[in-house]
Amino acid sequence: MLKKVLTLNAILVLSGCVTTAGVTDAIPATTVRGDTIISQTQLKADGPEKEDTYTLIRDAFGPRAIEAPDLYGNANHQGVRHITEGMDERVGNYFKFVIHRDDDHDRDVLLKSDRQRNEIKVYGGSKSALKGHLGDTFEYRWKFRLGDNLAVTKHFTHIFQLKAVKGKSSDAITSSPILTLTANIRHGHSGLEVRHVGYNANKTGTVNNTLYHTAKHDIDWKNDILGHWFEVYVRANYSESGSLYMTVTPLGESTPMIEVTQNNIEMWRSGSDGSRSNFVRPKWGIYRSLKAIDQLNKEEDEVDFADFEVTKISPKKP
Repeated sequence: MLKKVLTLNAILVLSGCVTTAGVTDAIPATTVRGDTIISQTQLKADGPEKEDTYTLIRDAFGPRAIEAPDLYGNANHQGVRHITEGMDERVGNYFKFVIHRDDDHDRDVLLKSDRQRNEIKVYGGSKSALKGHLGDTFEYRWKFRLGDNLAVTKHFTHIFQLKAVKGKSSDAITSSPILTLTANIRHGHSGLEVRHVGYNANKTGTVNNTLYHTAKHDIDWKNDILGHWFEVYVRANYSESGSLYMTVTPLGESTPMIEVTQNNIEMWRSGSDGSRSNFVRPKWGIYRSLKAIDQLNKEEDEVDFADFEVTKISPKKP
């Protein structure tokens, strides 16, 4: 694994990208496309024969960044690594996330629950530079590929989430993610959904709002989505009247398959409370409902990820 501090040069200013292996952070501020990079962390797979996969992830996001079934409890699916690494001709090294319908559980919930997960995350113990605080603007980039035969239901299979954390509060409102990229069935068709969750009118609960679903467009699940690599870009401004821009683009193409632009959208759940214990965090992996378990594959399901990048920026002033 390569872990180092990079000094950005003129090439970066022009291209707006960083190319390195392993983990990169503490990048000095510089101007990219008119914005200023405050900090940037990259997590890249380095291959199955190199650095231990879990160590690689923990070095990037923190010691407790992994929520894999093999890390929780004797009644869970121990002895099987649920995040490993592979090599692909198109993206190079990548992270392979797997989940097993009848063996995996939801973290330390040992009795069968209505959901299961295999995720990595930013959390309270992560570096401050990875956490979105009130008024911050962040960019997230990564690549993903759904397994060739991944089965989904009308219930959720989240592969990305932006979640609000309000100190040590157990407030149920904060438990619903602000934003998800979800695989599910809508209108009788499997597809990908970008979903925003905001407060209801009196802020006693939340309301789901689908910003985009491939089932409403001429995008075929089996031919256009399963087994294909995609690049994702998310730009989020964290405030009660924030902004969101998101694209999901087939690898190697310039036209997004999914494009979402939202202004004056709720991207913060703590009102005017800008306490440093309140933040928004990203999560990636497989987090799915088991409410229609008979519709899921009985054996192993897989989602692959590559080239995670978390960048805090200071936007160019008008």
